[in-house]
Amino acid sequence: MPISSKSSTRRTETTRSAATDTPPRGSPPGQGLQGLPGVGTATARSLAASGLVTREDLLWWLPLRFEDRRHPLSIASLTPGRMACVRAKLLAITSRSARRRGVHLTEALVADATGSIHVVWFNQPWLKESLPQGTELFLFGRVELFSVRGGLRLQLESPEVEKVPSPGEAAIHLDRIVPVYKRAGNLSSKALRTLMFRLFEGGSSIPEVLPKALLREEGWAERWEAFRRAHFPEDGESLEDLTAAKTPAYRRLAFEEMLGLQCSLLTARQERKSLKGVVIRPDPATGDLLRRLLPFHLTGAQRRVLKEIVSDLESPAPMYRLLHGDVGSGKTVVAFLAMIMAAHQGFQAVFMAPTEVLAGQQWKKLESMAGPSGMPVGFLTAAVKGRARKELLAALASGELRLLVGTHSLFQEGVDYASLGVVVIDEQHRFGVVQRARLVAKGREPNVLVMSATPIPRSLALTLYGDLDLSVLDELPPGRREVVTAVRDPSSRHRVEAFLRHEMDAGRQVFVIYPLVEESAATDLQAATQGFQRLTAGPFRGYPAALLHGRMKPREKEEVMKRLRSGEIRLLVATSVVEVGVDLPEASVMMIEHAERFGLAQLHQFRGRVGRAGHKGYCILMQGPNAGDEALKRLKVLEGTRDGFAIAEADLRLRGAGEPAGTRQWGGGGFRLANPLRDFDMLQKARNWAARLAAPDFTWDADEKERFYQWLNEWQARWGSLGRIG
Repeated sequence: MPISSKSSTRRTETTRSAATDTPPRGSPPGQGLQGLPGVGTATARSLAASGLVTREDLLWWLPLRFEDRRHPLSIASLTPGRMACVRAKLLAITSRSARRRGVHLTEALVADATGSIHVVWFNQPWLKESLPQGTELFLFGRVELFSVRGGLRLQLESPEVEKVPSPGEAAIHLDRIVPVYKRAGNLSSKALRTLMFRLFEGGSSIPEVLPKALLREEGWAERWEAFRRAHFPEDGESLEDLTAAKTPAYRRLAFEEMLGLQCSLLTARQERKSLKGVVIRPDPATGDLLRRLLPFHLTGAQRRVLKEIVSDLESPAPMYRLLHGDVGSGKTVVAFLAMIMAAHQGFQAVFMAPTEVLAGQQWKKLESMAGPSGMPVGFLTAAVKGRARKELLAALASGELRLLVGTHSLFQEGVDYASLGVVVIDEQHRFGVVQRARLVAKGREPNVLVMSATPIPRSLALTLYGDLDLSVLDELPPGRREVVTAVRDPSSRHRVEAFLRHEMDAGRQVFVIYPLVEESAATDLQAATQGFQRLTAGPFRGYPAALLHGRMKPREKEEVMKRLRSGEIRLLVATSVVEVGVDLPEASVMMIEHAERFGLAQLHQFRGRVGRAGHKGYCILMQGPNAGDEALKRLKVLEGTRDGFAIAEADLRLRGAGEPAGTRQWGGGGFRLANPLRDFDMLQKARNWAARLAAPDFTWDADEKERFYQWLNEWQARWGSLGRIG
């Protein structure tokens, strides 16, 4: 039986990765939090504000990290400036108000067989009553030097404290691998740890959602036990594996999330086949028009992909296709041809770009391309207001305007279409699921083409976008020369700057890109601003320059772009807004500061901005002073190849255990734990199991199927159906 909700009976920063555009949380089954030890009405309301409504919500509030507090140190071995766990007897404790108003001091003296140490807590007066003299304690905190009469002494400042449990009892906060949580509501990490411990200690449980046959074959614990080990791991667990979410418990929970994704994608593909979409059948006159409008010959890859798109448009079912191509492969031209094709047949076609800068550029390109046909091209962003906006919306609603380019404004309330036939979404990973869905909902099952230049492995693309048909542009247009890429360290800076001056003297334009610089202790905007001031006052004094960043007003951005296009500006200092936002044929050099702080895929995007007019392009990757050998190894990959897919494979291999930029976006924004790159083997496993569970001959135990479909419906209700919009 196919996996479909129809056939059944019907964090934000997350724990390890922040989900983008998360839909409002639903009301999944499960007991509420009130009734748990220490959770009254006010605390429950506070937790609900963080999205924690049920006990299952609480279980998914997984630790940010873990601390190994299993091996107490002797007091004699303590040194200042380090975190330490000690086991000691409380010899004395006092509590008093400090001289500074509003500060209360609780001071204690504790000792073990090797010596004694002072302890101080601020604004915790209750500790004096709760810790009787003579109590055996675990303490965990920072050891500091404190100035007293007669010299210096060691002391523990505001340590976590816990009584040594009786035999047979377990410690919560010390003498174990301890989970550390992000604050939720008004509960601190320690309070959450206590709450989680009491939850598991109480023997509560949640229903198992995976079939027993799956658990047996994979050798995984049941759901409740997996959550328990994810929060309070066994002593034998590796701290490294816990930090990397590689333990069996974490992998089992990550698999559950990815199975939800893969089942949703399978459902979406099945449902899509039954939909009646907008059928667009180009006639010979349309073909003649497209040939007249094209100023150049398409590559073989572009012709192949255009043929696939035309076949989709002629099909009764709506098109849902991912057009995936490397930087500069000509995706936009193919999309424009599909839009003009639809408009020539009487339908409306829209192009949604992620930024106003990019939307403006694409509007000018489409206007130039479609101009000879006599079809006007509209432009809609938040900056279009007043009479111009009113006239444009009226033309859209009447069907008079058939071609439109814009940003998220395309799907806002009050924007209505007469006959929406084609929707093109550029750099689709930059839009949330809900945003994409709203645009598609403006029509009656329009044909959807989503585009991405972010290179990811083909196998990963097929798995993550399993509901979409995939087209790949793997051939660059003639005339695109290879960009020379070089990795340079700070000792080469003067030579690099001299080369940039040489290029500008020759009439070329130069980019300098700044990421977040830790020394600025602020934002990438401040880093770029400081860099701009240094460059224009120093090595590039006298050269016409401009600063471009994402926080500029639309009018300011457009003014910079106009000066760049006219050639007035030779040097552009920018933040990563140029990754997809700037198209300047005369730009020949891209210098990227602290290149090691970017993922390889993003660096590949950057270098695609130069060398676009037949001039030789150069990409200079400047290492920061603290870049290590591993960073150099990664950057050297870009020196050796221009193949975006090969780069993606290398990024997966070199950074797979971490969280490369963009990973969450590829996952659709619904993962609380899973990471598609880190857990790629689990993603493939989930895809295989989704197909097996959909097979009519899969054997379910009693009630398993009903529980599974109920969970799948809840998963889709919470995170949205990812399939229909990639």
